[in-house]
Amino acid sequence: MHQEVAILGLYIPALFFCAIAASVLWFVIDGVMLRLAAWDLFFHPPLARLALYFILFSLVAAFAPDF
Repeated sequence: MHQEVAILGLYIPALFFCAIAASVLWFVIDGVMLRLAAWDLFFHPPLARLALYFILFSLVAAFAPDF
C-alpha cells in the first residue's frame, strides 16, 4: 500500500480510506448486532464496539490493494 494518495494536489494518507471503509463496515455490523441484541452479551458494550472497529480497521488495512 502506498503511504499517501494525491487527489487534486492534496496528499491524503492511504489509511484514511481504510478508516472510512472500516467505519462503513462497522456501522453495518453494529446495526445487525443491535437488532440481534448481541451487545447485551458483553460486560462493557462500548469497549466491545471499539474492539470491533479496531479489528475491522486492521483487516481492511491488511487486505487493501496497492493503489
